[in-house]
Amino acid sequence: MSKAAVGFGYDELNNLTERQAVMLLAEVAWGSTTYMQCPHCGTLDSHYWTVKELRWKCKCCDKRFSVTSATVFADHKLPLRKLIKMVFAWINGASGKPALQLRREWNVAYATAFTMAHKLREGLMRGFNVGVLAGVHEMDGADVNGRRYREKRNKPLGGGGVPKPTIPAHLLAPPVDPETGEILFVGPPKPFKHDKKAKMPLDRRLLLVIRQRGVSKGRGGVATRVAVALTESAATVTSMAKRFVSAESGFMTDEDPSYAAFSKLFADHSKVNHSKGYSLPGGVSNNLAESFNWRMRRAVEGIYLCPSNKYLADYAAEAAWREDTRRLSTGKKLRHLLGVALRVGLSEWWRGYTQGHHRTVELLVEGEQEAKTRGKKKGWKPKPPR
Repeated sequence: MSKAAVGFGYDELNNLTERQAVMLLAEVAWGSTTYMQCPHCGTLDSHYWTVKELRWKCKCCDKRFSVTSATVFADHKLPLRKLIKMVFAWINGASGKPALQLRREWNVAYATAFTMAHKLREGLMRGFNVGVLAGVHEMDGADVNGRRYREKRNKPLGGGGVPKPTIPAHLLAPPVDPETGEILFVGPPKPFKHDKKAKMPLDRRLLLVIRQRGVSKGRGGVATRVAVALTESAATVTSMAKRFVSAESGFMTDEDPSYAAFSKLFADHSKVNHSKGYSLPGGVSNNLAESFNWRMRRAVEGIYLCPSNKYLADYAAEAAWREDTRRLSTGKKLRHLLGVALRVGLSEWWRGYTQGHHRTVELLVEGEQEAKTRGKKKGWKPKPPR
């Protein structure tokens, strides 16, 4: 609601010429419209500018290049003005913007909107969700895509076909011997979370998030790192923490035993018992991490409608970027996102997507794992008519 949140909109974008669009991308990618690096030979110089082609010619290797050469937007078909407008529309979603809505708004093919959004997410994964943090951090994990996921997908809501709730076995009265009338001893009841892992669906994934607290009071989190794991185990949380956080930092987590080793690995480790309260005296809490989990769950369940596990880490990187840039103005968000996406090089996962070149693995803390596809299997043929 602050004035600093606005200041740039479609009026400014509509007044852009194609040349001005090229110069805007050059400024955010190279920091200059006259001095840049040749993507072919790497020469830094004031290369020759061709007004008619809106491209440059390298002074060293004589090859021509555009502002999108060797970037995720290489070989684009859309005019740059329209591409920038679609990116601007994508960033203005509070928790995300689905490709189907972009398709309707900009009259493009669904594959065009889908691959454009995922190229932005790839840029965020490779250029934003990286680097080591130092300070006070909060960490937490949350179920994503796995909590009652199978029973809800492709089934109507509103109570139809849903089984009636049953009373848990450990709350029922103990059995009675019909002959003697004595209560039969059946041993202590199983805890509610007993055998929890065995009851979880196979497609369950854990979103792990680390949020760095801001130094200024009331500013909330200032940096976010995310990853997707199969389990919230000591191995996964420790691996992620050592990857993104320096040893002189402090951590705040809940009392999950997975975080027990943090007291030896980092300068400080404080725990909060959520069964007793949301925080402890002295500001000990992991509410910033919990709030990010809420944002991610809102995007997964309300905006993108349960994305596949194969691209779950990509959507998590998007949510982290939206959280960290929430206080920037619309114009600064646009420049920041374009700058990150244009500096990571060629797309590794989305070049040739419409021709069948798909990423075959999901990116997990435990390592790359072969991903299950949702489409028709290879070699699928329709059944012949009867």
